[in-house]
Amino acid sequence: MFFVSEEFLRSYAAGEEFEQTIDEAVPRGTGLFEGEYESKASAKAKQRGESGRES
Repeated sequence: MFFVSEEFLRSYAAGEEFEQTIDEAVPRGTGLFEGEYESKASAKAKQRGESGRES
């Protein structure tokens, strides 16, 4: 779920062009986050594997 402003909805409904925040914050072709992506499942599996070695 996400929320949008009334101003955004009016512009969208009227068919006007507008800038979205992400377009302003992150240049096209670059990533939003630094580093290599790791899924939550992978991170948890790695964490379980590391904690299993310590015991």
